[in-house]
Amino acid sequence: MKNILVAIILLQTTVLFSQTRNSVDDGRKIKIPIVFHVIYNNDSENISDRLILNELQDLNLNFTQKNDMSLLDNDFRNLVGNPNIEFNLLDTIFQKNGKKGIRRISSKQLEKRNKLLIDPSNCLNVFIAKQGNASDILSDRVHLNYKSVGMSSHVLTHETGHWMGLYHIFGQIGNSSWLRVTFGNRNDLIDDTPKQKGATAVCYSITPKCPCPPKKTHYRGHKTLYNNFMDYNPCRCMFTIGQSIKMRNNIIEHKRILFDNSKYPNASLKASGGKDYQQNQ
Repeated sequence: MKNILVAIILLQTTVLFSQTRNSVDDGRKIKIPIVFHVIYNNDSENISDRLILNELQDLNLNFTQKNDMSLLDNDFRNLVGNPNIEFNLLDTIFQKNGKKGIRRISSKQLEKRNKLLIDPSNCLNVFIAKQGNASDILSDRVHLNYKSVGMSSHVLTHETGHWMGLYHIFGQIGNSSWLRVTFGNRNDLIDDTPKQKGATAVCYSITPKCPCPPKKTHYRGHKTLYNNFMDYNPCRCMFTIGQSIKMRNNIIEHKRILFDNSKYPNASLKASGGKDYQQNQ
């Protein structure tokens, strides 16, 4: 009976949103190794393990639908999806007395990030530095500003969504500059996300100037999906069913080793055969 119910749910989501699940997807929790490269010039940029672990916890809650949903608009409850993806620190020690999965590097190495990448087909590389937050669609890395990490702004969740192939909720327009909003493609290729004109609000904390719900919640007669992680505002708390299917499909189609390795609960990844890296940069 349970299998029948699961089949019905999968059929409903496929028919309703036409984001078709890959035929090999058995719903397993996909486990992804993650390494944080902290590239710093001074003590303030060399952020603490605690902030990094806070960001990692936020990422895992968001990608397993265990996050705080108290800000969710009731109109969106039937759209909420669960990517069922878990991120675990790479099982490699980079520096003596360091924490596994966290690599601390002098800012002199900032322009050599391509050489610092660790097995990008089988690992999420996150570079934390004095820089903008960014990730291209299905890229080999995520960039975070050191001031954004651990602040409950869901910045890593948003950029990881790009890393898994999601566009912004407002389409393929990169950011919400006037030029791109006016002439960019507003189709994010996900059927259960309504179109909207640019980001809802480029801010991440609830203030009188940046409330939740936002001041503007409608576009061309329909409510915008302002709670979506791929928007910009302090109300972000969900992926849709279509987005969840899309991300899982992209892992299977473009990063298949991550899906295959997730079949084995105790599988782990060590960089370069488990070699310990010393801080000699």
